[in-house]
Amino acid sequence: MVKKRLTPRGVARMREREASVGLDHEDDASKWLAENDPPEPPKTPKSAKKSVTLHRFKQRPKRP
Repeated sequence: MVKKRLTPRGVARMREREASVGLDHEDDASKWLAENDPPEPPKTPKSAKKSVTLHRFKQRPKRP
């Protein structure tokens, strides 16, 4: 049986799962990870990029 290829989303989910398994906070490896691999900042939602004018344009009544 052939395994499916990993997608970027799948890799992100796997990293989250592995990170949440629970490393010992006193462990050298967990200290190194905390210093060298900080969590990514949350992405801004797409709605923050869309302009209000675009929504107004879509909601305006159509002319006959």
